Amino acid sequence: MKAKTPSLLLYFLACILTVVLTLVGQESYLLYTKSLLLSSIFIYYLTTNNYKIDLIKGGIFIFSFIGDVFVLMRYVDSEIGSVLSFLIVYLLLIIHLVRGLKKIKFDKIDLLSLISIIIVMIVLSITILSLPFENMKTDFSIIVIYSIVLSILICISVIKYIIKSNFAFLNLLLMSLCFLLSDIFYVLNGFYLSLSAFSLIEISTQVFSYFFMVNYFIANDKSVRKLNNN
Repeated sequence: MKAKTPSLLLYFLACILTVVLTLVGQESYLLYTKSLLLSSIFIYYLTTNNYKIDLIKGGIFIFSFIGDVFVLMRYVDSEIGSVLSFLIVYLLLIIHLVRGLKKIKFDKIDLLSLISIIIVMIVLSITILSLPFENMKTDFSIIVIYSIVLSILICISVIKYIIKSNFAFLNLLLMSLCFLLSDIFYVLNGFYLSLSAFSLIEISTQVFSYFFMVNYFIANDKSVRKLNNN
């Protein structure tokens, strides 16, 4: 058995337990499964990447963990802490992704696809932000900034995939879509209409987003090393 295999199996076990515990309403145990989930996928990345990690990726893992902890806490400022933590995660991902964007050239079809995605993101953001969320404690201006940053992350992911449809950018795109769905259904379930189906979609997309994120990191690291060796 390879060194990375146990951590990956542990990650999927933690994902399943997290989803099941959410569905049966045992949220008091979620802190343990979420901790196991992020630590196992982090170890999987390290062992696969020969125990090498840069500061940006390290920050992404750390603030993802902090954000998950805030989500599970019931303190007064937990919601704000969670929003700010994941906002930092998205900003770090954008910083990681903007490298090389200046070299990208679009043809007409690529440009039309990108414009369509931008329009969809604008409409979706306006629709979600226009819902009445009286119980939300986070300042609305922070939510607007959060939405803009997430939209930029998704647009960059789409650009990367349109230009080069490889395995790395497919995982990047899936990761971004999981972030989007998780955030949408977290807001809908927590502040608008509480439904088991919303909770299932929110938690499932959130836990599996880490798998796509790490797959992207691994595949992209391999591509970068290959380019540097040539």
